Amino acid sequence: MARSRSPRGEGDRLRTELLDATEQLLNETGDEREVTVRAIVERVGVTPPSLYRHYPDKQSLIREAVARRFGSLGAAIGAGRAPAEQAGDLAGALRGGCLAYLRWAQQEPGGYAMLFSARRDTVLPGGPSRTAAFVSLQSGIEACQQAGLARDGDAFQQALLVWAALHGLATLTVNLAQIDWPKTEALVDGLLEGLVGLAPSSALP
Repeated sequence: MARSRSPRGEGDRLRTELLDATEQLLNETGDEREVTVRAIVERVGVTPPSLYRHYPDKQSLIREAVARRFGSLGAAIGAGRAPAEQAGDLAGALRGGCLAYLRWAQQEPGGYAMLFSARRDTVLPGGPSRTAAFVSLQSGIEACQQAGLARDGDAFQQALLVWAALHGLATLTVNLAQIDWPKTEALVDGLLEGLVGLAPSSALP
């Protein structure tokens, strides 16, 4: 049953509901092509004209839903980096961001799958490497290199390798939870030591 048109001033709420429905459908189907305008509006209980008052097409809605999820991931990484950054601990900030990435993936498995597992034709301008999450990782590696805490090299390439490794851990620790995985901190220490030469936290004074 279609609901009545939202009263004046409630357009933001409908916009949020449309985004929520789009995320849910992407999570459920795993394929953008199966997320239709009809499915979105039926999930919310409105008609297509209500959607088109907020978005010109399905792709713009999906793009905003994906951007919102990347924004949530970026905020989590920023919060994970913050304590060490405030203390001037560059290595700790890089480590904290990586830990936050994995914890977000574990706590938000649907949102993580939507970003990296769902089949999508709609992408963000510049792709994932332009998101705050990736920029934070690359800048964290660069800062550690400049301080002599990490080995020299192409920080962008190193960030890609770290991201690929984090993605592998995020996917496997969620999908194969029955494995007796080491603590997340130990996994991140080993990853950063091997890929960028950062000393493990247990070896730091």
